[in-house]
Amino acid sequence: MRKILALTGMLTAVALLCACNVIPTPLNTPPATAQKFVCGGEKLAIDGDYAWYNGDRYSYQSMSGGQAFYRYHSSNFGLKKVGENRTMLVGLDAKPCVAAN
Repeated sequence: MRKILALTGMLTAVALLCACNVIPTPLNTPPATAQKFVCGGEKLAIDGDYAWYNGDRYSYQSMSGGQAFYRYHSSNFGLKKVGENRTMLVGLDAKPCVAAN
């Protein structure tokens, strides 16, 4: 009986280790394809319908007047794009964004 339990435990451990290679990156980590910016000294990444800011993944909500709105629980921000220039609007603050590598 002990041999069976030990063998089962070892097989379970091997299965879990193999599964770790399949698990995707955490939701609060932007993918490598994301556009990266620095806005007022803080990092911002955008990819598709999501934006990563302050370690949280925000979801795209709407677009109005050339400004995209993103939301994470009760937090939100706007991102305005004029030409190639972007400005992040958080509360009453406007933070100019520059591309980051």
